[in-house]
Amino acid sequence: MRAALERFYASASYALLEAKYAGQYASRTGFLTDGDGGIKALWNAFNTTMPTNLELSASAVSKYYHPWREAVSDTCDDLVPCVMADWGYYQYMGMTFGLINTATLNIAIALIVSYVILLIFTGNFLAPGLAIVSIGSTITWVNAAILLMGYKFDLIGAILLVMIVGMSVDYAAHLTHFYNEAGGTRYDKAQGALHGVGLSVVGGALTTFCAAIPLLFTQIIFFKEMGFFILFTALFGLLFSFTLLVPLLMVLGPEGETGDVTALVRRLKGQGSTTGATSEAPVGKAV
Repeated sequence: MRAALERFYASASYALLEAKYAGQYASRTGFLTDGDGGIKALWNAFNTTMPTNLELSASAVSKYYHPWREAVSDTCDDLVPCVMADWGYYQYMGMTFGLINTATLNIAIALIVSYVILLIFTGNFLAPGLAIVSIGSTITWVNAAILLMGYKFDLIGAILLVMIVGMSVDYAAHLTHFYNEAGGTRYDKAQGALHGVGLSVVGGALTTFCAAIPLLFTQIIFFKEMGFFILFTALFGLLFSFTLLVPLLMVLGPEGETGDVTALVRRLKGQGSTTGATSEAPVGKAV
């Protein structure tokens, strides 16, 4: 076999193939010698048949990729090891799935970081948890709306998905911070947050919503999909901030020293509560 391969690679037919594929043929088919007459490795490239109108998305390409992967896996064993490398659409598919997995991980990291930052600024470990519920709901519904629009969770979606996390935090963060700064009962604190920053949150969401509208009429797919991401983020961010986060704060929000980090540290040190302590006035005698 080695002699036949050496004759082929030295022939004019191989030179024509190399010229036809602009120098890429040598990297996609060849062999590695072993000693004087052996072959250590042999590699070949195959063009798979896919429809010419195939949608360029990872999920669509994967339908044609997996049969090839299974065929290679069935052929390879411990005695004859082999490796399958990907080019073209398959390489795009692998990159897209990698970005999707990374985007999912980034969302989890962003939510954790958001909780930590809100914890630092509010000094309360319960209120930021309610804000994260609202932020997570916004992200979930934005993705659902994008899928209902007919878009795929592909390369563009993986890039834009990370962007909307930062935009979703704003609305919940402002309301949570103002709730924590207000005094009184849960209802009073929630009312104070709405009076203090409610109008600003609505105004910010409205300007973001309007800014996304021109992007919906562009011909470039990336910018058009970005417009829908921004539009739905403003819409659902505002919706869940007022219809989910505020009711949660009214029902489960911390009041007094509940969830207060400083109070918790003080109790761990053996000191009592400052709000619950009452001082008794000395009893005097009338003369």
